[in-house]
Amino acid sequence: MSLVSRLLDPTLVEHLNHMQVSARSVVQGSAIGQHRSPVKGASVEFRQHRFYVPGDEPRRLDWRVLARTDRPYVKEYDEETNLRCVIALDTSGSMAYEGQHGSKFDYATRLAAALSYLMLSQAESVGIAICGQSMGPFVVPHSSTHQLARIIDALEMAAPAGPSGIARAIHDIAEQMERRSLVIILSDFFLSLEDLCKSLAHLRHERHEVLAIQVVDRHEEDFPFQTWCRFRGLEGESPRVIEPAMARRVYLESFRRHRRLLLEAALGLRVEFQEIVTDRPLLDAIRLLLSRHNQRQSHQK
Repeated sequence: MSLVSRLLDPTLVEHLNHMQVSARSVVQGSAIGQHRSPVKGASVEFRQHRFYVPGDEPRRLDWRVLARTDRPYVKEYDEETNLRCVIALDTSGSMAYEGQHGSKFDYATRLAAALSYLMLSQAESVGIAICGQSMGPFVVPHSSTHQLARIIDALEMAAPAGPSGIARAIHDIAEQMERRSLVIILSDFFLSLEDLCKSLAHLRHERHEVLAIQVVDRHEEDFPFQTWCRFRGLEGESPRVIEPAMARRVYLESFRRHRRLLLEAALGLRVEFQEIVTDRPLLDAIRLLLSRHNQRQSHQK
């Protein structure tokens, strides 16, 4: 894949290419398993070759290709169900908040593009769901060579605005996905916990694996404001002039309580929850996500 856009600059792509083997080991170690089809018999049809990575079964090597090219490739078949993944991107107005390191939405969009690139490089099927007040544009998971371009197009056309509808959109995703899949949700999760829990429970009821990634700005974590500020609501709330010293304690208590309840809800629903602050370099964030995911799966074995 050679597509380059503002979401996938050449330096990032080069680093992602070196991370491919690591990413595949994480995918294969997930609760979804090795993605082997339950279908048995002679109806399995050859689909494509894929470059061998450590962990692949040697019996799947195409020895003729190896003898001809001196490069190891394995055969993949249509009935071997690769991982299917949908990345749900929250486009609510609060995602537009912009601190010193750009907006949360821009960060989440670039993270979605990078994760898509990683999984498509491993011949996994990936799609994208743009989630506004309900589910908007939906790119169905696929592993074709043109899929990255479709995903990038959808991401570049998206913009954050309006009230959060991520909970309703998650219900839509649960209804859309006919096969068990991995659903990665990129959001700040600034919404009703009751609504969010119902939507996550819907995904889990349909046996989907869920990775919820909360994207926040450092200002939201620390509330560093010192002088009188005019705060403008990003989801239709009226602006208010506030003296930060008076509001800081109440705000931080509310923010941390919401985070704690999010973690407790995720644990109860067996949803993997990770938090990323936008001042972390994107590549470091991806490495951290993969590392934490791998550790979590190892503990569950």
